[in-house]
Amino acid sequence: MPYRLLLVTAAGFFSAGSFWMFLPLLSISLRAEGASDLVVGMMSGLPWAGLLAVSGFIPRIIHRIGLQRMVLVGMGLSVAVFLGFTMTRAIPVWAGLTLVLGMSLGLRWAGMDTWINGSVPEHRRGRLIGAYELILSGSMAAGPGLLAFIGSSGPRPFLAAAAVVCGAIMLLLGAGREADGIAEPPGSVRTWDVLRAEQASFIGIGLVGLTEACNLSLLPVMGLGLGAALHRAALLVVVCQTGVACGAFFCGVLSDRLNRRTLKLTTGMIMILLPLAVPFCMRSSAVWPVLAIWGAAQGGLFTVGMVKLGTRFSGTALARAMSLAMVIYTLGGIAGPPAMGAMMSALGPAGLVYGLAALTLVGVAAIALR
Repeated sequence: MPYRLLLVTAAGFFSAGSFWMFLPLLSISLRAEGASDLVVGMMSGLPWAGLLAVSGFIPRIIHRIGLQRMVLVGMGLSVAVFLGFTMTRAIPVWAGLTLVLGMSLGLRWAGMDTWINGSVPEHRRGRLIGAYELILSGSMAAGPGLLAFIGSSGPRPFLAAAAVVCGAIMLLLGAGREADGIAEPPGSVRTWDVLRAEQASFIGIGLVGLTEACNLSLLPVMGLGLGAALHRAALLVVVCQTGVACGAFFCGVLSDRLNRRTLKLTTGMIMILLPLAVPFCMRSSAVWPVLAIWGAAQGGLFTVGMVKLGTRFSGTALARAMSLAMVIYTLGGIAGPPAMGAMMSALGPAGLVYGLAALTLVGVAAIALR
């Protein structure tokens, strides 16, 4: 990976890690303040509301202040939020801070994706986007890992999160400004035109957002319901998400050499078939390769979609495509767990994988028709 892109990727890793550290920290801190389950649940949804609120303005912000400055503003906001948590224990104030943190996440997430996808050379796009997604996947483990190391009480974890983001700011400043600015006015590209031009990629990204959210929240529940021990149920998520990270890189490399439409359909078919095998091999060692390959297909479908968007769009259209991908992935993640939870209530624990396979079948059919 080129030196400047490596610095940007490292900045993305630390910035994302601080957010994944914050989510469990928020729940723990609210519990310590005596908040109810309802309040914890509502507060946990506020970052995603903030992200969705800012998403439509991203191309305009980039056009006005530049891509690097937008990401730096997002990082600066997150530092301010973390410091704000150390200064008050008032839950209503925390709610406002959490909403702002979601807005900062939207600026950083869409900004980083636009930066990376707009800077990589076309002949190496797949492997570099795959490497970026692989590294970012690691932040989902690194953030909670740091929280486990430093503890979750008092102001220290919030100060640590702020320090991590400050390190990301230094890395991003070291990378310099983005290679190309966005000269086109934001209104020159409509969201609907971008969505219509790459429907297949956005469908795949939404499927992965939905599936990954269910992996993290419901896969252990399914494992326990099918008779797995607690530690084995927890490992289901670890193995599947490790597969997601590895599949992102592997399929990214393949996308530089093979037909990307074929890759999308292949990974989609794997996401239809392999989940169906999980309930039947839950108590045997065969469940681990099944989960790993299923996860790899998820990571591959997402990465190939992002690569295709980067190949298709540039400038304002790319910024709009990256913000739209972020929104669709997030909406899938919001909708997935309640829908699959209802499937589990109706069909038993295995309803999770049956429901995911059915939804993926519909999505892959739509991709094939596009």
